[in-house]
This record gives sequence, C-alpha cells and structure tokens, in this order.
Amino acid sequence: MDALLRRLLRAAFRRGLAGDWTWMLIGITAYILRRALKDKDDLVTSFRISPGDQFLITLRDPHAPAADPGEPNDTPAGSAGDGGAGGAIDDES
Repeated sequence: MDALLRRLLRAAFRRGLAGDWTWMLIGITAYILRRALKDKDDLVTSFRISPGDQFLITLRDPHAPAADPGEPNDTPAGSAGDGGAGGAIDDES
C-alpha cells in the first residue's frame, strides 16, 4: 500500500507542479493518507548516553513466546547475559 501511495504521490506532485491544480490536490491527499497509515510503533525507547556508558541491544522475535525466568538463557558464558561474571558457572545441586 505504501509503495502505491508513494508512486501516486510522486506522479501527482510532478503533474501538480507543472500547473494542474487538481493533481496537486490529489498529491496532498495522498501525502496525508500515507502519513496517517504509517506505522508509528517503530520507536521503542529513547534515552541519552554519555561517554563511557554501556548498553546492550537485544533482538528477539516479537511473535515468540516470552522466556520463562526459571529457564536458562541462550547467552554464552562471559557475555552480558550473565552479568559479566566470567566463564565459570557454579552449580551447587
């Protein structure tokens, strides 16, 4: 749908700038419709970082079920997932 509106928008503005005011109105309408249909959920979070700050970006499938807190995660030992404790895991069972 977005590609169709983008193509209509370009053609309508090109013809509208050539002097045909009806095409300019069609272009303005297509622009407003395209903006109204645009997905607004792209931004998840926004924050400032300072020099020396560290942050971890984790990607996951939005359709996958949430992980159970009791299950071990898939992060390798020594990565940010275990708090940076190193490679050894003490299992006192």
